Amino acid sequence: MKKIIILIFIGLNLFPVAGNAQESWEYKIQVGYHLGGSSPLPLPAEIRAIEKYSPEVFAPHVALEVTRWFNEKWGIAAQVALDGKGFTVRDRVKSLYTEIEIDGNPDPQTGNFTGKNTTEVHNSYFTVPVTAAYRSSDRWLTQLGVYAAYLYNPHFSGTASDGYIRRESPIGEKIEVPHASFDFSKEQNRFDYGFVLAEEWNFHGKFALRGQLNWGIRSLFPADFTGMAFNMYNIYGMIGISYRISEK
Repeated sequence: MKKIIILIFIGLNLFPVAGNAQESWEYKIQVGYHLGGSSPLPLPAEIRAIEKYSPEVFAPHVALEVTRWFNEKWGIAAQVALDGKGFTVRDRVKSLYTEIEIDGNPDPQTGNFTGKNTTEVHNSYFTVPVTAAYRSSDRWLTQLGVYAAYLYNPHFSGTASDGYIRRESPIGEKIEVPHASFDFSKEQNRFDYGFVLAEEWNFHGKFALRGQLNWGIRSLFPADFTGMAFNMYNIYGMIGISYRISEK
């Protein structure tokens, strides 16, 4: 991650625009709140109904952004951000391949689970987005680019209940599951990356309202992880405030 940051700032300084009298640097602080989830695409047939969804209570976005403007409209921006991403979802599943620990049973059970499932995700990331910036007017700013993120505080756990699991296969031994738990926190990929799209509206002086979409393209779990039968991707929106510190 340190190498990524170094390369970003080298790139900002090497852009071939030397001698342009309209060049400038802009520095901003951003604070906001994430809404979204880690979702399979498309929603698999094993998930029969989503009964409840709630966003993470503490899912902040705190960032320092540096933009190099090459003229009045175009620039390139880089951020260093701390991001909290998470949610809680309760759903009903049928024949979902997973690994659970049934209360009272010391051995983990792997197989196809049918019943109720609750999943809680509370992940913290160190994120570095790099975007092209376009000012269509004094009030509106659009940014489009990519991001790379490091998961430094993982949490992915939940419960399974009111159902049963078929060991190893959909026709395997049937085991009743009154209540069970799982914790896949340490199994998550430490690095995430994807695309970012943002829009800012300057509503007063140095303050702007910011909306942002981060769309991950790397699954939360490695391909060889057997506890989750499908890929899950970080898809989060962020709403927040951007404050321009200075411009020179």
